Amino acid sequence: MSNQIQKLKGFLRKSKSMSIFMGCPYPAFRWNRAVKRKIYELGAEAKILDLGSGTDRRAPNVITLEIEANSNVDIVGDGHQLPFHDNVFDAIINEAVLEHVLEPKQIVDEIYRVLKPGGYVCAAVPFLQGFHASPHDYQRYTVPGFNHLFSAFIKIESGACAGPTASLHWIFREYVGLMLSFGNLLAAKIISLIIGWLTFPIILIDYILMINKHSHILASAVYFVGQKEKKTTTEPTDQK
Repeated sequence: MSNQIQKLKGFLRKSKSMSIFMGCPYPAFRWNRAVKRKIYELGAEAKILDLGSGTDRRAPNVITLEIEANSNVDIVGDGHQLPFHDNVFDAIINEAVLEHVLEPKQIVDEIYRVLKPGGYVCAAVPFLQGFHASPHDYQRYTVPGFNHLFSAFIKIESGACAGPTASLHWIFREYVGLMLSFGNLLAAKIISLIIGWLTFPIILIDYILMINKHSHILASAVYFVGQKEKKTTTEPTDQK
């Protein structure tokens, strides 16, 4: 049954018109704003990598990398061993990837390696979300835990990027799907998706809840924006 689900996900992922059926698009306005701002600030000449880009391209100058080929992927590769030299990129974007990898610290180390001194990382992961293998699902992060994962970087901002209502909605629709599916995982996913779209307007509450500075304690997802330390050079002093 899990193979059937993976094949279905693969089909939906490759088709933009069908990708809406992959799941409910939970709003992450803080995250999206932070990424768009960084792309704009760096300018069209900046070298930016989207590590785990899916089927989308965020801007014309963004290089996309995925583990599988699709029409919008520039490079097929594994984030554990990025196929780039040191100090190459001005920024790296990494959205909803680190929960799916076996060694997230190794991915972060690779991000650090290929970023230029002074380069930026923008990363986001789930906190309170249901299991979703793509093709695997290994971990979740709190805000402090995610900050620690990126402790080699200078933190610019971090916090909740998908709110408490998204957490509640995800768990509710998956719960109903499991309860009504009688052990059939594919049926559970279909029911969950139907329930999700029928109840989706409740997500609008998050636009209010995200104002609360403590919203991260029940966030569906969290994010981190940081900078690799700039190298400093010191002029040699004359020896007399």
